[in-house]
Amino acid sequence: RVDRRQRQMCIRDSRDLVPNGGVIDYTVAAPLWADAAEKGRYFVIPEGTSIGFSEEEVWDFPSGSVFIKNFYFDQDRGDVEDLRIVETRLLVLEADGEWQGYIYLWNNEQTEAERSKAGADVYIEYLDEAGERQSQLYLVPDQNVCETCHRRDDQKVLLGPTTWQMNTAWGIGGEEDVNQIDWLSDNGFLRGDVPPSGELAALANPAGDASVDARARAYLHGNCAHCHRTGGLAEGTGLRLSAWIEDPVRYGVCNLSGGVGSAAGGSRYIIWPGQPEQSFLPFRMASEDPEIKMPEQPNLLADAFGVGLIEQWITELPGEPCE
Repeated sequence: RVDRRQRQMCIRDSRDLVPNGGVIDYTVAAPLWADAAEKGRYFVIPEGTSIGFSEEEVWDFPSGSVFIKNFYFDQDRGDVEDLRIVETRLLVLEADGEWQGYIYLWNNEQTEAERSKAGADVYIEYLDEAGERQSQLYLVPDQNVCETCHRRDDQKVLLGPTTWQMNTAWGIGGEEDVNQIDWLSDNGFLRGDVPPSGELAALANPAGDASVDARARAYLHGNCAHCHRTGGLAEGTGLRLSAWIEDPVRYGVCNLSGGVGSAAGGSRYIIWPGQPEQSFLPFRMASEDPEIKMPEQPNLLADAFGVGLIEQWITELPGEPCE
């Protein structure tokens, strides 16, 4: 099977959707699971402006910046070229300093996309790896759902363009496998003191060859930390899943889950070292029950790869039993 980054390269080259001049395609080290959708990511900033660099938090984009994300599905899981684009999401930094989300739904002919405020239910027909015909329900979210992930401290924020996520190699600007931060800095997109990429923090590729610990922490950062952090939607849980959190209790080890009934999966602790079957975290990740599953929305399907990675990580975690 082709890995995620190769799939993204195929996606970028497989359509007649050619970015206009000044539109920059990019990637993130640890992408957000979206019910098996693949994504093409782009941004554009107004001419004559630049981006304020930050080593840890979200970069400071100028008013008028636009982020574009195309969502594709592989209609033949044995052929990455048989792709269908379903939706395009925009985040636009308006003159009032607020990011505003816009969602566009593509027609079946793949020729046009119309704005959709209410979202849609889309059935994806595809051949699985065994060549069997399957159907998948995919939810294009309504405009308000975007705020679930993108709201922090009562403001909409970006998730992907941070140093931790952007400090990775990609074919940015049409160049082959260059570090994105170095390229953006060298080409005048970033302002401020920008150290060389080798001196900056970076997330591991969850599907790469880094240690299990690095890959698992990167996966949780990319998929969960936007809510499980200070100012996020799940701030009140006390669970902090950003990759820079160093205290194991804060990211769940022997941390009382607070779950009740079926949502707790029979476990009292978010993470029990060496015991994934006694851990609350992978149980909720593996569930597709709306009352149990994490993340809560808009996904319908569990990410088998992510669940397996987190279970392996917990199995290998050192430490004393929680009780």
